[in-house]
Amino acid sequence: MAANNVSSTAKARAGELLAYSQRQVDRVVSPPTRQKAYDWSHGLATEKPLLFSFLAFQATLSLAPLLLFVGFASTTLAVSLISAIMFSLFWIGIAMFFLVPTLFLSCGIALLLWAWAAGTFLAGRWVYERLPFSFDGDGKVVSTKGGKKIIFEKKDTNGAGAGVDIKAEAAEVKE
Repeated sequence: MAANNVSSTAKARAGELLAYSQRQVDRVVSPPTRQKAYDWSHGLATEKPLLFSFLAFQATLSLAPLLLFVGFASTTLAVSLISAIMFSLFWIGIAMFFLVPTLFLSCGIALLLWAWAAGTFLAGRWVYERLPFSFDGDGKVVSTKGGKKIIFEKKDTNGAGAGVDIKAEAAEVKE
């Protein structure tokens, strides 16, 4: 009884596998196209049996080496791609050991240069604010020494002489 049950289960599974295979083949090659190929090969086999048998032997015996070669080529391609990726990742990792310290060094130097420039700017501004003279919007030097406003104005003299005109105002300076 158990042997009969196993046999019927195996037959059912085989039938399901055959139906599944048939559906997959039908997806790739439609049944009418497949029927035309069967009819052509049957016609060739009946009309020219020597040519058909020659082609059948050639196809049958060449199929295994062709499939082995395709498998070898695809495996070789996959291994080479994986090897290339691993090789690249390895050397990129090695390069990171040089990049990270270099970036720390360059960022540190950039920070020091920026701090030097910012400190110089702040010190210069502090000194400029405490100078007894300043520049107005027209580029004239204005001195407010002793409560009087003195304007130093440069004249255009075409290269002859210093060309500096000093005007003094007696008004009190209010800021």
